Amino acid sequence: MSFRRVTAMLGLLVVPGLLLASGAGAADQDTLVKYYRKKNNVPPSETVTVKDVKDSPIKGAKQGTLEVGTAPRSRQVSFTSSPDFRYVIFADVDDVTIDPSKAVMDKISLKNELCRGPKDAKVTIVEYSDFQCPFCSKGYTTLETEVMPAYKDKVRFCYKHLPLPFHPWAEPAAIAMECAEAQSPEAGWAVYNGYFSNQKDVTPANVKDKALEFAAAQKLDKAKFDKCFDGKETAAKVKADKDEAASLGLSGTPSFVINGRMVKGAQPAANFKAVIDDELAAK
Repeated sequence: MSFRRVTAMLGLLVVPGLLLASGAGAADQDTLVKYYRKKNNVPPSETVTVKDVKDSPIKGAKQGTLEVGTAPRSRQVSFTSSPDFRYVIFADVDDVTIDPSKAVMDKISLKNELCRGPKDAKVTIVEYSDFQCPFCSKGYTTLETEVMPAYKDKVRFCYKHLPLPFHPWAEPAAIAMECAEAQSPEAGWAVYNGYFSNQKDVTPANVKDKALEFAAAQKLDKAKFDKCFDGKETAAKVKADKDEAASLGLSGTPSFVINGRMVKGAQPAANFKAVIDDELAAK
């Protein structure tokens, strides 16, 4: 069935999320933005921008993204529209012939990431987290004391950064961990453990010194660490993690991706184990 016929049929219905322009004639991108603002009560101070418009996999349709707000707190809203933007569905287009979990994992880069566990493990957990977030500390405890010990070499775990803008020492901590990891994975893990285990003792003023303290047993080259941290040499790596999280629709912490399946928030161990067990049992 053609997109033209589908939109004609949908035009007879009142469908949540579907833009139905009143009157005859084509709409345009400005009309789309005005409609979205009114429908979702977007305040005048918040920007709404149409981005990445291209041909949709649905023949005859267009697709794109509305960026609502400004970085680092902007959010992305996917849409699919008729060519003239008169009819719009605010949703992603899914190809049901593609494994949705694989499609998610394909967006995640694990090259040169801080990971532990076999590369060929049947289950991979990727966490996007914030060292200052109290819920992330809770998630850390659940993962480290209840989840990972139960699976040993059956699961690979990789840590990525999603420092939230209202946590003043979260991003410097992420930069510090990456600077430590640049010298050795063991130093990176030591800083990871240290920040979450001693979260209440860390401040914007001591975040750098605490990283050196946590990694003391790894005997970091302090001059190299100072140059890396003070020059923010790993800030681009932290930003890449944040951008990747945004591409997955993740904005809160902690967020976990288990073989492409989302687990959001500091969930109890049973919730993690249910997904992991399901993945391990899959063919």
